[in-house]
Formats: sequence, C-alpha cells, structure tokens
Amino acid sequence: MQRWLIPFVAVLALVSSQPILAAQPQQGVVRDFVNPPPSGCEHPEGIAASPNGLIYAAGGTGNVCVYTLDGALARIIPVAPGHALLGELYVAGQGLYVADNLPGFAAGRVIRIDPTSGAVTDLTPGFPFRNTNAITQDHRGTLYVSDSFPNTEGEGEIYQVSPSGGRTRWAHSPLLAPHGPPGFGANGVAFDRTESFLYVANTSDDRILRIAVNADGSAGAVTIFADAVTVVNSAGTAAPLDGPDGIQFDVEGNLWICANQPSADEIQVLSSSAELISAYGRNAGDAPMQTPASLIFHERGLYIANLALFDPGVGKISVLGVPVAGAPIAH
Repeated sequence: MQRWLIPFVAVLALVSSQPILAAQPQQGVVRDFVNPPPSGCEHPEGIAASPNGLIYAAGGTGNVCVYTLDGALARIIPVAPGHALLGELYVAGQGLYVADNLPGFAAGRVIRIDPTSGAVTDLTPGFPFRNTNAITQDHRGTLYVSDSFPNTEGEGEIYQVSPSGGRTRWAHSPLLAPHGPPGFGANGVAFDRTESFLYVANTSDDRILRIAVNADGSAGAVTIFADAVTVVNSAGTAAPLDGPDGIQFDVEGNLWICANQPSADEIQVLSSSAELISAYGRNAGDAPMQTPASLIFHERGLYIANLALFDPGVGKISVLGVPVAGAPIAH
C-alpha cells in the first residue's frame, strides 16, 4: 500500500465510525456557526478541526474553545489568560499545535495541547519568536511556523519546529516581512499537494508568496505567486487579496484565503495558475464576515474564525459550504 494511502484509510475509518452530528452546510453560502461566542471565547483567530468533528477555536482570551458541529460549546481549554493564541493545527495522534503569543505580542512560542487532558507542552521554551502566527506540517512530521514581525535585517521568517521540541530557521526574506499596515508579514502557511512549494500569505503586502522546497528539504527561492495589483480577478471582487491571512488548499489545488481587511471581509479562492476565481462573504444571502483570520476544512464545510479586529462586537465563527474537500495536511 502506498505511504500516503495508509493514513488516509485510517482517517476514513475513524470518520466513518463517528455519528453524523450536523447537516452539511449550504454550499456556496456563508452562515453564522457560532455568533456570538460564549464568554471566554471572544475574538477567535485560530481554528482547527479534529477527524471526529470537533472545532477548536482560539483567540485573544488565552483559551481554546471546543465546539460540536451543531455549534454547541463542548468545553474550554485554558492556556494562559490574555495570551494571543493565533494559528492552530490539529494532528490526530499528536494533539493540537498552537501559536501562543504574550500579551501585546511581546514574544511568541509554539505549544502542543493534549485535546483530552488539556495539558500544555512548550515546544519552544523561552518565547524565542517575535510573533508566532500560523502552523502547518509536512509529511515527515516537521512543523512550519511563520514569524510575522521583521528581524533586524528587515526580513520575515519561517521556522521548522520539531514535535519533540526545538526550532530551526528554515527561510528568511524581505518578501516575508511587512511593509505597511497592519504590520504582519508572513502569516498563513500551506504546502501544495506534492510539497514542492510552501505557500505563505503576506498580510501587509497583499501577496501570496511561495517558497521552493529543495530535494534535500531546505528552502529555495522565495517568489511572488499572486499580488493584489496584478492578479487576474475573474471573481470580480472589489478588494482582491486585501490582507490575506489564513490559507488552505482544496483537493483540486485551489488556495482558499481569508482576506481580512474591511474592504474585503471575504474568503477568496486562487486557482493553481494564480487566477482569483471565487469570492464568498459579500454575495447575496451571505452572513457578513468580520476580519476572517483562519479557516479549516471539515468534510464539505469551511469553518472560519472571525477576529472582529475592525468591527464592533466580539467576533464569531462562520461556516461556508464548499464544492470540494480540503486537501489533507501532513499527507
């Protein structure tokens, strides 16, 4: 059996054994999933999903809030009061990885949470990052974490983090740094299907970048995949790639993007040829989004954490029915 097929079959068996908890969301329409969030769960930014249909949302309260697929709060996992918990990644058999930042974004680290006990393991002790933001994983199990604030050379950075602890700088470039508001450079991260490139959203620069992965696993050139000024905007959105934040691929190779600035407040979709082919959030029947920050596929639903950074209120979680499934992470 091929290497990639084994974990796929295992996950399929697990999912198949679970009861159906909720109807599939309406395709092509954005709906509120949790609005407003319960006390202690305000301003969600990171989001992840487990194979058994639990949604994990984290934000500025320092808590991870766990929901069932009908939007009911299952539990709250406390991490640290007032910490900014940003990107999340749920890996079956390993736990929930979280980008954890001190209040005021004074420094960041990567932690792993046991989803059963709630125990926290610090993978990068001492808060060695300037700002940990988004997390993904390659097929070898190595984590890739964006550091959004520039270093002393004016570069943004991508780090490798081992699930057993420790970090190594993997890529750095001025292209990964912010060059304007809102001050976050390298943000959302996602590998393409063959892991030939790591795609990175630069929020401040309104760009999607990609980093070539060399044969030995080292980082190659950092290049621009799509830019707000030059992108082919077949979707006709008024604010293409305005503040790209969280990103995820679907199984057809399209890249789904949280465009988080107020002029956008959309989910936008880039094809494999960097054409902007779809936009959701301002169409007829859509429930408006509020600073969409992170997104995760679960079955035929795309779940979206709305930070509400620029909007009144406490944020919410949206769901969008999608025509295709999300691509597996760490495939």
